[in-house]
Amino acid sequence: MYLSNRAEILEEESRIFAHCVTQCELHHHDAHECLWVVKGRIRVQVVDEILLLQEGDVLFINKALPHATQSTEGDNLVLCLQHNFAGLALDTLPMKKWSLVQKNTLPTIKRLLAHLWWEQHYKADHWQQAQSSLLAQLGLLFTRYFPSTNTINTGSMESTLLMNDLLRQITLRYQEHLSLSLFAEERGLSEAYLSRYFKAKVGETFLRYLTLYRLEKSLSDLAQKPKKTISDIALDHGFPSVKAFNMAFRREYDCTPTEFRLKRESVNLVSTGQAYAGVDLVSLKQRIMPWLDKSFLYL
Repeated sequence: MYLSNRAEILEEESRIFAHCVTQCELHHHDAHECLWVVKGRIRVQVVDEILLLQEGDVLFINKALPHATQSTEGDNLVLCLQHNFAGLALDTLPMKKWSLVQKNTLPTIKRLLAHLWWEQHYKADHWQQAQSSLLAQLGLLFTRYFPSTNTINTGSMESTLLMNDLLRQITLRYQEHLSLSLFAEERGLSEAYLSRYFKAKVGETFLRYLTLYRLEKSLSDLAQKPKKTISDIALDHGFPSVKAFNMAFRREYDCTPTEFRLKRESVNLVSTGQAYAGVDLVSLKQRIMPWLDKSFLYL
């Protein structure tokens, strides 16, 4: 299954699906979104904040709030709920900032999400009623323990526009010779200010973020285009030389591009530009099975 429409219009009142994140550019929904990273790691941008989520993390995103997702490693698995909880505004907080009371709700949240996926996937008798009951329980939990205390002011929105512009330009122009000084000059800002701003918002320096992005983009060529030389792949993805490509690749992935190609040559990676990739249902079931109350599933 592939979901390539990045400006998805929700045709159902509620959707819950599992997917492997590749890259989904800035978008928003007319529904709240709840992400559970079942496996691997992903990067999520919410307005102008960059969050790194690892296996087991859960994140809430308010409806109509601009956000984007990106893989930090190819092998990830994310369970995503999209539902409009009437009258509800959620705090978008990394789990490390959750209160002790909020952290204590995590097992219940995962249990409810696991059951929601199971009901929608298998559609056993009376699954819609089961889904309504589960969503009501989840809505009550969110309302009671995760009400939003944040407001977005004008300054924050201006900052968001700048951050979105920078990330979009990297996405569009990563194959070119880019530098922080070039971006600063184009926007009439000082390089020192832009350097501090980028590091504060993204958590990485501009150069490291750009290098990681270029490396991630090179992976599909390495796996899917065996006749393309390493040198051509390096130059096509913005590296000044094959030596620079090799050094960066080994530093981040602990192997050379050639070694990666040999290991992954049989892997059918998702084409660049697709938002989500299908998942192995067997693996998904194994990972969410511990959270299911089997007495309710006719197992």
